[in-house]
Formats: sequence, structure tokens, C-alpha cells
Amino acid sequence: MMRHKRNQIMNNKINWGILGCGGIANKFAYSAKAVNDAEVIAAASRTEGKAEAFAAKHGIENVYTDYTSLLNNNDVDAVYVATTHNYHYENIKEILEAGKHVLCEKPMTVNGAEMRALKALAAEKKLFMMEGMWTRFIPAIVYVRELLDRKVIGEIKQIRATFGFKFPFEPEHRLFNPALAGGAMLDAGIYPLSFANMVMREKPVEIKALAEIGTTGVDVQSTYIFRYESGALAMLNSTVNAPVVSRAEIIGTEGRITLPERFHGADEVCLDLIDSDTVKKRFEYDDKVGFQFEISAASQSIREGKLENEIMPLSDTVQLMETIDEIKDQLGLVYDNDKRR
Repeated sequence: MMRHKRNQIMNNKINWGILGCGGIANKFAYSAKAVNDAEVIAAASRTEGKAEAFAAKHGIENVYTDYTSLLNNNDVDAVYVATTHNYHYENIKEILEAGKHVLCEKPMTVNGAEMRALKALAAEKKLFMMEGMWTRFIPAIVYVRELLDRKVIGEIKQIRATFGFKFPFEPEHRLFNPALAGGAMLDAGIYPLSFANMVMREKPVEIKALAEIGTTGVDVQSTYIFRYESGALAMLNSTVNAPVVSRAEIIGTEGRITLPERFHGADEVCLDLIDSDTVKKRFEYDDKVGFQFEISAASQSIREGKLENEIMPLSDTVQLMETIDEIKDQLGLVYDNDKRR
């Protein structure tokens, strides 16, 4: 039965289910409509009335008030996890045990132990799994990787990246609630942290972290400085309580690559080489359906029978979560998920 199902997947579009029907799930549902080989056919939320309203908004046929019922739908090939961070591990575990492929919102887990356990389970079940770091799949970032592969700016010496925003303080909101694994690092910091991971393709050998800890016990702004074996440095920042300019820069021995404001959804790349004029290249797309690139990549990987996607491999996510563990230790951040390590 499983082999027959996988043969069908290889020849057809991927049917997606969604767990959690909050704001980020809306972007996934809109984006999936822009992908020819993917369709959202089911949605589930444990909050009364939320799944029904979400499904009506996006024209989704199957609606559930519990996750298990969605996972029992044999027409669902893969599941997108859009719940709060603290639930990711248990949600993904249940999905894998139900025999479904997984695309999970970032961060995929709250710590490295959870991520390593899920990676092993996905391999055991021979199922596709990927962290939903949509930034890596947008055209501008694909171009950045091409420049890095060609060593256009020479040897990398520095990475600078900031992402954040000012959000009204609400103690129970997921951004500030420690029970929901809130905080600037896990919500906003994941972008510069993953960006540095993509650029360097290795773990730093030295990590220094500083933060402002808010009244609820989570970081409301934090800074991370990395040193790599080559001597390259990364200076990364995140915040949920200040209106920063979210931009990124990669500096090499022969020049620099700059992603202007809102780098996580970049539509422009600036290349400055020594003794050369700035070259700007535009990559326009509709941000409302900005997840289309990662959905397309994940769907294609599943159809081809792959267990990972080479642009966002599980080894990168493991490295990232282990780096986050070190940062949390330095900042004294301990979530409920960490107590179960």
C-alpha cells in the first residue's frame, strides 16, 4: 500500500495538509495556489472555529478540529506545521509516525536534541522532512549562493545581518510567552542565524551572545558574534522591541554582497567589487505568495522520492539548533522543551 501511494505521488501533485491556522499558515495557503504541483486539501486547528474560517477563506475542502483526524486522511501526502515553536517537536513526531512527509515552520525545534531525534525518525520512516526557511528559496538568495559558489567576492571575512521589528508588548503573545518558546532569537533571530549558516556552511568555533531579557523571561533583543575556523566573523542581531533596519551584508577580500532592507524577503542584490561600480540586480516577486518557491522545492523533492532538499538539508538545521543551544546557555534561556532534553 505504501509503495503504491509513493508511486502515485511521483506522478501527481502533492496534496498538503496544514496543522495550525494562524497568520503564517495564511501565507502558505496563498502561496500553494501559485504552485502547479501542490494543493492544500486539509487544515486542522484545535481552536474552536479557526479551521473552519481558514478553510472557507482559502477554499480548503477538509476541515478538522484535531490533528490526528487530518493525519488519518489518506489523501494527504505531506503536512505543513504552522503551530507555535513549542509544539513543533510533538507535531512532527506524530506526522512522521502517521507516514506523512513534513515541512515545518522555522525554527523546526526548540533545541538540538529534539532535532536530532526527528532527523533519525524521518530516516527510519523514509520520509521527507525540511525546515521551512523560505528565504533560501527566493530568487535573490539563489543568486547570492551563485555568487558565493563562484567566489566573486573572494574569501569571506565578515557577515552582518539584522532582523527585527517593534511589536506591542503582550505577555501572552507567542513572541513574549516563554511557554510558547517565545523571544527574539527563535522568532526573528532565526533569519540572520540561518543566513550565516547558509553562507559559511559550517558551525562557528566560537560563539558570544548578549541579550536584553524582558519581564516575561525571554529575550526581547539579542546579539550573536561568531568566529569561524577560517577567521571569518559573523555579527548578527535580532529584536522584537525596536524598529531596526533588517538588512544583510557578506564581505569578502574582493568586495561585498548587500541585501537591502527586509533581507529575509529580498528582491534586490547589490554587488560591490573593489575598483568597480555597484551592480544592482532586481528579483521581483509577489510577497503574498512568497512561500511558493519553498513549496515547489519541497513538493518536487517528495515527488522524486528524496528524504531531504539540498538547499535546506537537515544537517544545516541540526547545526543551527546546536548553535542556538549554545546561545541559550549563554543567555540563561531555558524553555519547557529544554527541560525534557
